[in-house]
Amino acid sequence: MLDQVVYVAAVTVLGVLEQALSAFLGFLYIYGRYQYFHGYAESAQGRLAPLYFTAKVQWVLIGLSALGVLCCVSRVYLGVDLLGYMSEVLGLNQLE
Repeated sequence: MLDQVVYVAAVTVLGVLEQALSAFLGFLYIYGRYQYFHGYAESAQGRLAPLYFTAKVQWVLIGLSALGVLCCVSRVYLGVDLLGYMSEVLGLNQLE
């Protein structure tokens, strides 16, 4: 139960910041759960690989959600645009 609550919260927070990435990671998580249930129906060992895969996807979702919250909080309360700064450092905002 807690697994689903964390998933929904992470996808929601990340979805506010980056919709395409959130949708893609959400799809990967759901596909992993689908594979988990099919593996569980066949054998107990068949469920382990999809279980680890969904755990990794969920950690990525949680990490990106935390990064998004940190960027928003720093922009609102500290006046520092971390996302803009990272884009500038990586050269992502140059359209030439």
